[in-house]
Amino acid sequence: MTEWQLDVRADLEWQKTDIYQLGDSETGLSVRAAGTWIHSSDWEAVGPDGRIPGKEGLYHRHLETEGKTEFLHSGPRGYMGSLIGKWGPDGTPFKVGDAYLYISDSPDPDKKLYLAMNDKSGAGFEDNSGVMHILARTYDRRAVAAHWSYNRFSQTWSTSTY
Repeated sequence: MTEWQLDVRADLEWQKTDIYQLGDSETGLSVRAAGTWIHSSDWEAVGPDGRIPGKEGLYHRHLETEGKTEFLHSGPRGYMGSLIGKWGPDGTPFKVGDAYLYISDSPDPDKKLYLAMNDKSGAGFEDNSGVMHILARTYDRRAVAAHWSYNRFSQTWSTSTY
């Protein structure tokens, strides 16, 4: 099993990681995120899904980014402040949120995962602050997936199965 732990800063656009595409009939990649960051000086801190912690049920339509090409991710499920990714520098952005599973039978191990906060490219990142803690690891697709949680006080990840 391969594991990566890293932090993604809110004030930087696409950040290249060492996480690479992998996959076969037995192996997948699990990416988990925890933490908070601020995408605007006049907005509360949000979690990896772009929602305010403790108020996840609230949905702000004006924060949707689908079709708004000035944002790094303007595709389906685009939401300002959410954690997003893409495979390689020219890849198509997708939502990572607090959990993302990647499965492929034809991966390209030369493509690295890039991560960022979904915000307006360029000046949109100037007032951002905070960090997302990322844990990515390979897993056996035939086994039960573990539940991962991040303890922000001890700054450690722990796992349990259901």
